[in-house]
Amino acid sequence: MVDSLSFDQIGERFPAMNHPSSTSVGFEDDCPLFHDLSREEREQLASISRLKTLSPQQYLCRQNAPSDWVFNIASGTGLIERLSSTGRRQVLAFIFPGDFAGLNNSSQFEYGIKALTDMSAYEFPREKLYTLSEDLPHLKANMRSIGALVQALTFDQLYLLGQKKAHERLCFFCIHMLERMPGATPEGINLAMSRQDIADFLGMTVETVSRSMAKLKQDGIVATPAPQTIRILDLEQMQDLADIH
Repeated sequence: MVDSLSFDQIGERFPAMNHPSSTSVGFEDDCPLFHDLSREEREQLASISRLKTLSPQQYLCRQNAPSDWVFNIASGTGLIERLSSTGRRQVLAFIFPGDFAGLNNSSQFEYGIKALTDMSAYEFPREKLYTLSEDLPHLKANMRSIGALVQALTFDQLYLLGQKKAHERLCFFCIHMLERMPGATPEGINLAMSRQDIADFLGMTVETVSRSMAKLKQDGIVATPAPQTIRILDLEQMQDLADIH
């Protein structure tokens, strides 16, 4: 479903995110795209945006489709995936409220974006957004900052896949979710993704993910009070294994 919203309607639909447990981001929140923009400039952004809502397993965009849109996730959890010509899948990222996708210069999406939960996203026509950024210096700077952040996260994942053992990769994943997932705490990380999704993100098999989780539980680093919940028992040891401080 796609709704065209005014700036004020967007603010009403998504109240400000004042607490980490919030799962939705309003247009007026402290979101990277909107840093240092005046209300008038945000009005200009709102005038070219629309809201799209998805159910679990629906796609926001599909790989190889024309890249006509830039997306800002407003609520829910999703993933970015890339499929090879042989059908093998790599999960490139998990996305949460406030995240962006589509800020590139390719004529086609080189990945697909799929909802894991009920999810909504603001859509911006890419050409209009880039044209508007030429008139709004802060917007242009924000878009560059977002691109740099995406690149940094990509380098982290490449390092993870190339250098770490299986249980260390799983520790990296847990810390990554702890830092990025709304509402996540060491006492409970409630996962929306399946073990297959996690395996495809970490470059492992589902069986290896399960064995690695069993090792971390045996070593007293984590517990799993529910199938989709991870509790971190030794955060310092997990950070050491993940090489994140």
